[in-house]
Amino acid sequence: MKKYVVEFIGSFFLLLIIVVSVNGTAGNMAPLAIGSILMVMVFAGGYISGGHFNPAVTQGVWIRGNVKATDVPRYMIG
Repeated sequence: MKKYVVEFIGSFFLLLIIVVSVNGTAGNMAPLAIGSILMVMVFAGGYISGGHFNPAVTQGVWIRGNVKATDVPRYMIG
């Protein structure tokens, strides 16, 4: 359960920064803000959940066989 909460929090902050920086006044600095928050969230919660924060990454990790098929929907929802 802990890893799904971490995934939810990381995805929330990633999407928040994407929306704020793209719709705000970040301009050319938007990619730097998005990359920075992703880096911070991976360092903060990656050791707990694996640091996917993106359904495409979860799918890739599942294809490699490092995540159980039963965990994939929970990662993608959270």
